[in-house]
Amino acid sequence: MTEPEGVERPEQSQPESQPQSEPSRSDDELFAELVAGFDEPVAEGDRSWPEAEDVADLAPQARPRPVIRALPVVRAVPPVDPRAWTPEEDPDDEHFTPPEPPPLPQAQAATKLSLLALVVGIALIVLGEIGELPGMATFLGVCAVAGAVATLVFRMRDPDPEDQDDDPNHGAVV
Repeated sequence: MTEPEGVERPEQSQPESQPQSEPSRSDDELFAELVAGFDEPVAEGDRSWPEAEDVADLAPQARPRPVIRALPVVRAVPPVDPRAWTPEEDPDDEHFTPPEPPPLPQAQAATKLSLLALVVGIALIVLGEIGELPGMATFLGVCAVAGAVATLVFRMRDPDPEDQDDDPNHGAVV
């Protein structure tokens, strides 16, 4: 990179005539020297920037004022409730309407009793722990919950293993 005319760059490396062991000025001494020379006037010829960068007139210049135009008038549209909008139905378009699902099967008596034992067992555990019932209630609650969970898990298996097909895809054909 070329230097502008009239600007000299100080040497970056130390000359070989100065030995390394000679003590240099400390940072505090350099700072004190800079502060002491802060208010001293600078001679016109001692500037460190090129003459092309000098500012001839320091008076503020008048800036042109921006032109302010009136904003266009926009008529307000009343708000529309999106829930009140319904799309037009095309009479030619056929829509699939699924049939009503079949009702849920009725729960068996063993399943109902297991769920009841689960709820009662949890209630016995809670009431036994807060001190409303004697210590045996907590034990009975734990037994009721364990029995109810075991019954419900055991009843999850297929009801009749003979009804299963040998087809692993369960009849799905693509």
